[in-house]
Order: sequence, then C-alpha cells, then structure tokens
Amino acid sequence: MAGVHRISAGRVTADFFTASYRFSATAIVYNRRLIDVLSDRTTNYLDMVDIYVSRINNPGDIVATYQKGTLIKEELNFIMLATEAEGTSKERHFANRENLPIFISIPSFEIHGKIQWGAKELHVKKLLVSDTQNFLPIVEATATNSLFPEVVFQGPMALVNKSKIQVVCASSLSMKSNLPDRSRGF
Repeated sequence: MAGVHRISAGRVTADFFTASYRFSATAIVYNRRLIDVLSDRTTNYLDMVDIYVSRINNPGDIVATYQKGTLIKEELNFIMLATEAEGTSKERHFANRENLPIFISIPSFEIHGKIQWGAKELHVKKLLVSDTQNFLPIVEATATNSLFPEVVFQGPMALVNKSKIQVVCASSLSMKSNLPDRSRGF
C-alpha cells in the first residue's frame, strides 16, 4: 500500500499540515495510536523523524529534509492518514455509528468527508465540545487548498485540529430546491 502507514511498532508515517507547510514524516507514537498521542495533554509536542518539507501551494517540491524534528501540536491544521486505525482511539468503543457528510474550513484548506456519528442528525456544537479529543477524525477525506484549488490531498482518514476549525457544515443542501432565489432578493 502506498502512502501513509505504520512502518514499525511505535512509528506512523503521515502528512502533517500547518497553514503554510506540508511535512511528510514519521511520528514517534510508542505503543499508542496517533490520535491518542495528539490528545495527550502532558505534552504540546510531537516528535518526528525522516521529515520532508514542502510548501502547501507546491507540495511536489521538497524544500528541505531533516532526520529529526518536533512539531508543535497546536500549530497543526490537519493530518492526512492512509488508514483509519491511527485516527481511532484504542480507548473508545462505540456502538452504531453512521457516516454523515461534513464540510470543514480551516486556514488554507477546505475539507470534505464524513464524520462518524451515533445519530442520523449531526449536532455540530456537540461534535466540537462533547468529545475530549483535540483532533476530529474525518473519513473519506478530501482536503483542497483554498488559494490553490488544484492542490488536493485525499485519504481514508484526516485528523482535523478542532482549535483551527473556522466553519463546520453538516449535510449538503440541494442546489435547486433548498436555496433561496437570490435573483429577486431575500
């Protein structure tokens, strides 16, 4: 399988995004899943190795490489994963969950995907405040650079930093029937 994956015990490769950069790197997670390491309140940092740095407007050009580094977790906008496992906490077990469509706006990116929720109707405020995780798992994720829409990243799971979310929208409207007719005013 190409892309992001757990390469050995205690390490996970992923693409980490800030407002300006993409870091393709291997995170040191020890015997935990990445989502649990990100939500660990005892440290604000994420140790990484084998880091490839690129600008988000031109992700194919590697501008630097480093053997070791540390990311400040609160500066992460989102992380793109190749499997759902690293985005699902070992400490949680859920009953019936449905995949509901969601749109999220964060600095420099818009993310479309699905959120796993236990009810047919998604309550956005509850989603943001009731969960103790700092990062929101989005399945079937597509991240599009809002300034350079030709730059698109896709994966089975994205972890979105809740503190960076600007707008969350659940369920899309039908363009014909539900939108007001703007030609005649409001």
